[in-house]
Amino acid sequence: MTEPVRQRWGSLLVLPGLVLLWLGLVVIPVWLQAARLCFASYDLGIYTQALARLSLQDPNPWLSIRQVHIFADHFDPVLWLARPLVMVLPAKWAGLVAEGAFVLLSLAPLVWLQAKGQLDRASTALLGALLLFNPGTTAALTFPIHPTTWAMLPWTWLAVVYGLKRTGWMLAVLVLLFACKEEFPFVGLMLAGGLWLRGERRAALAVFALSAAWLAFVFVGRSGFLGQTVNYTTRLLPEPGQGWGAYLGDRLAGKQLSRVGTLLVAFVPLALWGWRRKWRPDPLWLALLLPMLAIRFTGMAWRFQYGAPLMAAVAMVFLPLLRLHRPPAWVLVTTGLLLFTTNDNTVRAAWRTLATPEAFPAHCPATGPRLASVRHALDVLAANPGGRVLLEGNLVAEVGARDEAYAVGGPQSDDLVYDWVLVEKPPAGSVWPLPAGRMEELVSAWRSGPDTQVLIDDAHVFLARGRFTASR
Repeated sequence: MTEPVRQRWGSLLVLPGLVLLWLGLVVIPVWLQAARLCFASYDLGIYTQALARLSLQDPNPWLSIRQVHIFADHFDPVLWLARPLVMVLPAKWAGLVAEGAFVLLSLAPLVWLQAKGQLDRASTALLGALLLFNPGTTAALTFPIHPTTWAMLPWTWLAVVYGLKRTGWMLAVLVLLFACKEEFPFVGLMLAGGLWLRGERRAALAVFALSAAWLAFVFVGRSGFLGQTVNYTTRLLPEPGQGWGAYLGDRLAGKQLSRVGTLLVAFVPLALWGWRRKWRPDPLWLALLLPMLAIRFTGMAWRFQYGAPLMAAVAMVFLPLLRLHRPPAWVLVTTGLLLFTTNDNTVRAAWRTLATPEAFPAHCPATGPRLASVRHALDVLAANPGGRVLLEGNLVAEVGARDEAYAVGGPQSDDLVYDWVLVEKPPAGSVWPLPAGRMEELVSAWRSGPDTQVLIDDAHVFLARGRFTASR
């Protein structure tokens, strides 16, 4: 094989290699931990119950775990795109597969541009690496599942159709973006204003009409159709009695700025290269970042699912540059090194998950006796689908289809009476939000109840039937 042929084959394999690396370091470890019951009810249990109960007969199901109708909480109808998977997979796995697919498919617009000859392979691989391995993405995937993460896909498509000035496609992509969370229509308003100032009046009016109508429904009309909705704006404002100095001090604290720096540092080589080439980013695209930045700054929300869509939009800032110029080797190498160093914790966790499953994570060891005991307890619940069941948070996703499933320490009323209790014995399980030692106290109280019928009380699990009131 000649040297040019080897180089050509090597360049063809870079992007598939990145995808395989991403699967091995991020997706597979997360799925293994999900199989070992490692994740709390927020957000895996919440969206598992949503997917399990979502149907044409009940298009806005009540979530006992969250104590709210699903679309009266966040408005994320993109869940309907994942719902068909529930016909072939358990709801938990349907959500996990959908989340991985949305993130992976965020590369599709780049591959499409490459196939059309408008983006070279090196640029495709560079942007692909930034999308898959930015700490915002990896942190989101290790906190499953949330449709905010899914917004990565419409963000990359929006960048492509925006650059190609395809108004019809842009409106379709905006609908998908807005369907991921109620914050994104504010991006549409910014886009409409920018298009108007650039003289693209018809596109501006269409985008404005779509964005304004969506916002009007979500923030005004939704409560009329769905009842009382959850108000998240209080998280963005000062607490009662808090001065503006303390408010800004919290948001400019070192730990907040450090997280922002971790998210952005991998873009430094691209930014430096663009500056050296005297390239200027599109000011309108930069303006689209402002609503997301404002919400994350005021809410101090830089972690978990919040970073993924923001970083996808930031990566697309550089798409016009990379469509014109092939990135030099030093940009590729330094970006790769920065992505590796900022994902050090992810790599370590992946290795420990794969290499020492019986010890890591410590709260959900993959030991045969523990998993067998939990599975037996879940089988008992499956054979008895009626009644209220109170579960430890990491077990909630396993019973998402039940009408009356509740998490220990959850938002439900304190006066509820439960027919079933299932928890793991510490140190296993997810005791959040309970303080240390509280689970042992609860198990002791449940065990000693006058109507308690203990079904399993071994070294790993407590399962009982009766009348239980203590839940936190």
